[in-house]
Amino acid sequence: MTHPRQAGEPDGPAASPAAFRPRTNSGRRARQLAARREQFIVAAEKLFLEHGFAKTSVNAIVREAGGSLATLYSEFGTKEALFESVLSQRVMRLFPQERSHPSTRCDAESELRLLATHMLKRMLSEDGLAVYRLVIHEAPRFPGLRKAFLEAGIRNLREHTATYLGELAATHELRIDDCAVAAAQFISLVQGSVVLTAACGGTTDARMRADHVQQAVQAFLKLYPVEPS
Repeated sequence: MTHPRQAGEPDGPAASPAAFRPRTNSGRRARQLAARREQFIVAAEKLFLEHGFAKTSVNAIVREAGGSLATLYSEFGTKEALFESVLSQRVMRLFPQERSHPSTRCDAESELRLLATHMLKRMLSEDGLAVYRLVIHEAPRFPGLRKAFLEAGIRNLREHTATYLGELAATHELRIDDCAVAAAQFISLVQGSVVLTAACGGTTDARMRADHVQQAVQAFLKLYPVEPS
């Protein structure tokens, strides 16, 4: 025997307790995929730097990272796209967490010098030079690799640097009309001939690197001087 519905009760059958439980399965699955994606990127970076792009197979990446080939292709699509993800993460390492945004506690020259010092240190690191050599050696033979480097590497670096310089100009009264152009110039000044020299086996000591950074920052500030109001 059914009981008559009381006033104010919703129409339709009563909802089961399961309907009020949080949907954790989809969230757990998303976290698992994110973790697996990160494992693929870490494994791919390691193998790319050890063996080069051409000699690193997706099967080797799966063996190193775990998971399945189907998951790798589902997440990235191609080996070139996976290399692009590796480069995207590497670009962010050129900006230390404390320098992802300019500080108002330092003057413009100090801010630029701190950023340039960290950038050059990362560029001259063993893995930084390995990526540089890999791209120079293999990009002419692999259009997808070249595209990934130009877009995920160069373009992302310029965009992040332009954002940083735009914020620096706003807080420290630098005269920068075009942040994209200024970013390209800043990166070129930081690299100079030092990175190419190191990639070819040349050595630089700490004093030489510090002098190079100082000269690069001073040259940049001549192009974009501080104009106090």
